[in-house]
Amino acid sequence: MIIRGFYDKAHGYFYVLAILHIHDKAYQVNLMVDTGASVTALLDRDAIRIFGDRLRKLKKAPKDLVGIGGFADTYYIKNVEIELLDSVDPNIRYSTVLERLFVVTHHKHFRGEEWKRVSQMPSLLGRDILFRAKRVTFDFTKTPPTVEMEFPES
Repeated sequence: MIIRGFYDKAHGYFYVLAILHIHDKAYQVNLMVDTGASVTALLDRDAIRIFGDRLRKLKKAPKDLVGIGGFADTYYIKNVEIELLDSVDPNIRYSTVLERLFVVTHHKHFRGEEWKRVSQMPSLLGRDILFRAKRVTFDFTKTPPTVEMEFPES
């Protein structure tokens, strides 16, 4: 099964549309395809939109994740079903369960202009899902560039 992502020319990122099933509710999120991220993670913008004041009630991860912005407060949710939707035909979906979906927040560490920039960072599709694919192909010869992920049939 092929899941095609889409390219955001303004930022130069590849994304895939995902639906997260958390506590019997479905949330739509654009996940940036990040081969450098070891895990899939919701970042500030999506974390606040989905959890709001309930963020502090999530389970604290044993270790905070480290990224380009440095350490961040890291939480997790167990056994989250995630569906990746094909950008051309959203009826084509790859569904899997993450043992842990990480929720990463920076709001305690940044203020002002820094916070404005950090809070707009996209949530990430990491290697914990990408390594489930048979193949991930970035094609920069096309305009716009494309990304395709081939997953085993479920």
